[in-house]
Amino acid sequence: MKISLFTKAFVAILVVGMGIYFYDTIYSDKKVTSVYIPIWKDFKDIDLKGKNVDIAIIAFAKIDKTNIYFDLDPAKNEVIKENIKKLQENNKKTSFILGVGGYKADGFSDASMDGNRYSFTESILAMVKELDLDGIDIDWEYPAFDAWNTIKARPEDTNNFTNLMKELKEKLDRLPRKNKNYYLSFAAGNEDWYFKNVEVKKVEKYVDFINVMSYDLTGAWSETTGYNSNLYKDKNEKSRTSVDRIINLYLERDIDASKLLLGIPAYSYAWENVKSATNQDAAFTLGKPINIDKVDLSYKTIQDKYLEKDGFKRYFDDTAKTAFLYDGNTFITYEDEEALEAKVKYVRDKKLAGVMVWEYSQDSDEGIVKYLADNLNK
Repeated sequence: MKISLFTKAFVAILVVGMGIYFYDTIYSDKKVTSVYIPIWKDFKDIDLKGKNVDIAIIAFAKIDKTNIYFDLDPAKNEVIKENIKKLQENNKKTSFILGVGGYKADGFSDASMDGNRYSFTESILAMVKELDLDGIDIDWEYPAFDAWNTIKARPEDTNNFTNLMKELKEKLDRLPRKNKNYYLSFAAGNEDWYFKNVEVKKVEKYVDFINVMSYDLTGAWSETTGYNSNLYKDKNEKSRTSVDRIINLYLERDIDASKLLLGIPAYSYAWENVKSATNQDAAFTLGKPINIDKVDLSYKTIQDKYLEKDGFKRYFDDTAKTAFLYDGNTFITYEDEEALEAKVKYVRDKKLAGVMVWEYSQDSDEGIVKYLADNLNK
């Protein structure tokens, strides 16, 4: 029996259509695992293979007028560039993008002004091309906010930030593809006032991802213990905010959920001299904040030195979906697998883009990043 050309064409179209359908169904909802890689630590030999890390953000290039650099010492600057190249060579399955700025990084307000912005974006693009990177992450904390008198800020930052992201997007789109995608993202705040300073809805259309810094919900500035990154408020609503509340700040403003990366910390906060009638109620109790710049409370150290050691016991707030350690004196808020499991479910339920972890060197080999990458797409 002969099959007509019409039938063959119909079958071919059907097969292609089904392929597209299944590709969209299976792959379009793939959740992203993104991590920040700090250049101020020894990073060239980091092994991301086997951890399914999709995006690694090199943190950070600094700003000098309209130019960007890694270190003022030319020799050290070149060493950092060579180390980035080694990192790329050893981790070919991960996309590496250039992070610019960082907490209390000055220079954005001037560099993003009309008349300066062209040279600024050209400098950023030149670094992307020189290092053959896969995109850009802008970490301006925050436009039109002087970070408690530590950086220059002006009201015009709001509009200038929008224009900065627009110009970066246009310039990335003009780069030769070379079988790669170029990503554009930015680090985003977790307070209501942030949306007065940043035109998030306008910026959204230019970016691939919004890195929501959904951590530091309490910390060393508080004389009361609390949670660093609780998914929900505790049952007594003593926590001032939550990851869920922060994500909803974006969703309520009609920000595309599929562009939001939920920020997860690989570091902890702690308080000593914490007294509690029952250990389970050690949260939201007076204590003396521990300086985490002097005491290492990375997830790596939590696993090695604190977890179920020296009298520390692990507790879990099942309402807030977060863990803490307590030994009768010291309270430590931290992430663990049960808390991460709840966040993975939340990312799926809210149809978010995935997760972002700050930062990779604080994690253990079999820790937060590996758990997220292994479970987000199950």
